[in-house]
Amino acid sequence: MSSINAPDKAADVAGRRRSMSIALRLTLWYAVSTFAVVLVATAALYWSLVKAMYNEDVSDLADNLDYARLLIRSSPESQSALAFRLQSRSAPRSAIYLRLLDSDANPLTESPGMKEELAPPTKEELATLGSIQSNPHRSFSRSGEPLLSLLARVDGEKSPGPPRYLQIAMERGHDEQFLVRYRAHVWFVLGLALVVCAFVGHLIARTGMRPIENIGRAAARIRATTLHERIETRGLPAELSELASAFNDMLDRLDQSFRHISQFSDDVAHELRTPINNLRGEIEVGLSKSRSAEEYRAVLESCQEECGRLSHLVRTLLFLARSDTAGDGLQRQKINVGEELRKIETYYEAAAAEAGIDLEVAAPGSVHADLDRTLFQQAVGNLVANAMTYTPAGGHVRLAAKTCQSGITVSVSDTGCGIAPEHLPRVFERFYRADPARGNSAQNVGLGLAVVKSIAQRHGGHVEIDSKVGRGTEVRLILPVSA
Repeated sequence: MSSINAPDKAADVAGRRRSMSIALRLTLWYAVSTFAVVLVATAALYWSLVKAMYNEDVSDLADNLDYARLLIRSSPESQSALAFRLQSRSAPRSAIYLRLLDSDANPLTESPGMKEELAPPTKEELATLGSIQSNPHRSFSRSGEPLLSLLARVDGEKSPGPPRYLQIAMERGHDEQFLVRYRAHVWFVLGLALVVCAFVGHLIARTGMRPIENIGRAAARIRATTLHERIETRGLPAELSELASAFNDMLDRLDQSFRHISQFSDDVAHELRTPINNLRGEIEVGLSKSRSAEEYRAVLESCQEECGRLSHLVRTLLFLARSDTAGDGLQRQKINVGEELRKIETYYEAAAAEAGIDLEVAAPGSVHADLDRTLFQQAVGNLVANAMTYTPAGGHVRLAAKTCQSGITVSVSDTGCGIAPEHLPRVFERFYRADPARGNSAQNVGLGLAVVKSIAQRHGGHVEIDSKVGRGTEVRLILPVSA
């Protein structure tokens, strides 16, 4: 079996190693999300800068166009001086080109070098000019410089005649160079931001995962011999504090279960040791010398009694073990509780009469419940046998049943010796006996009340007990009417 499971286990371990750790996932998510925010913000700022620079150039170009119009309309000076005046007015970072055209698209005057850089518009373009001023037009000069140009009609009041047109252009190479440098700085900042985001994300992830790692290390130290250790919850985040508390509660339950198992094992060994030693002693006595048939018969009868005690102990232990591991597993049927109590009375009537104990039943015939008949009889029978064991001759044992708010209540009361208050919390524990001196009976191994409690719990109910020393004991089974 181990050779078959070994490859699967190795593959599972390898798969866990290949899977991405939570810290790495958190680091990646933080780095990617933060970098995405920085990237979007940077792109928005860059777009705003480009738009602002473009709008500034358009505004500057429109101002120069208006100034040129004003000069053409109001100044009688030579048109060749117009370009010089306009060029001297422009910003030193941008060259301004000016061209004045007639209605046939022939240049009347233009800035030096403009002819080589920017071709004049065609006559058709001038004819389609629907307004006094065209929209800004982006283009490139013959030398590769980016240009921004405007085209407008000039209707001067002092120069009547055919319409004239003014073409003005601005070089934007300085702006493009600035944007190139700006983009270089932006890429450097984005690269640095990615590194910083990854580093900070790693620090945050490691800091956030450190409490989980501490919990993992504490869990790895837990062994059967160290179940007393607990995870420190002080200083943990709320979510992890709840997880650590749940883990500590689980350790409490495991510790308690291990203690019960250890105690149960010790009790089983102790209870099995007595009848086995008795059997061995009887057999050794019978084999020590030759004996008569009557003596051998007495030895065999004693061995049979011890075997009966062992058989009863083993059957009870098997029942309790199956009750702990099985689910409901009950064969429920609707039974008349009063009739069942009378059947139990009939079964124990002879033994009660022999012991001088008065046994009676007080239960109406209207009490019904969905119960496992066999287990119900076993639980009540154990209570009756236990009551008769501790009730002296002349005493009284009473079985009763009634309905209650939570279902039905079946009680077995006696007028026996009673149980001291310090023993009451433990009487339903396995192998616990309030009076160890009474543990020599083949039927009294300290499991009767434990079986009763287990049967009640399997039915969804519970057991209660009241007792006063010298006055007697009452045990009550509270069971639901239906499943």
